[in-house]
Amino acid sequence: MYFIGGSDIPYYAVWKMISVAVAFVNTSWYGCAMNVKKNRQSWLNAGLQELAEKGPGGLRIMPIADQLGVTKGSFYWHFKNLEEYQLALLEEWENSHTQQAIECVESMGGEAGTKLRHWLLGSVAADFTLERSIRIWSLVHGDAKEKQTRVDQKRIDYLSTLLLGVGWSKEEASTLGRWAFWAWVGYSTIEGPPVTQNQIKLILDVLTPK
Repeated sequence: MYFIGGSDIPYYAVWKMISVAVAFVNTSWYGCAMNVKKNRQSWLNAGLQELAEKGPGGLRIMPIADQLGVTKGSFYWHFKNLEEYQLALLEEWENSHTQQAIECVESMGGEAGTKLRHWLLGSVAADFTLERSIRIWSLVHGDAKEKQTRVDQKRIDYLSTLLLGVGWSKEEASTLGRWAFWAWVGYSTIEGPPVTQNQIKLILDVLTPK
């Protein structure tokens, strides 16, 4: 659950800034010129893209190698086997879609309420395809489940910290943080209309103590 936005900077501009900083999966990256072996990051980018589009069944070495325009040998230059590659993809997902997102929100500064607004706006503007694929994968894959649990808790903890900062007690912030995150998980897994600015304001009002 990662969020962005702000009252003093145009919403679209902030979203563009954070999208670059957080290094979300972007298909344009896969067409960039690379050396003959391709670097490790190119394999991670391509793997996350395949995971988002096709689910865990899309994590096959040769199709990804063909997509990158290299031989299978390029894969084994960076990874011992498919299992190691899968673990590396999960690490990359946690780093780029959670840790870097938190760091980006923090780097934007402001009071806890401002950071909460950034976090919320970014969460509802995200592309959920990768999130859905990994959550489904976690139901049948032990390492993915462990990583999903860790990421969920890290996001809940950060959200709870922001809620504590806006004035809730520790117990209240923990409860609201968990319930707000569960609501986001539901929103990210069920197809529906985009959240409007008025709805975002209402959610922020509810999450801010009177």
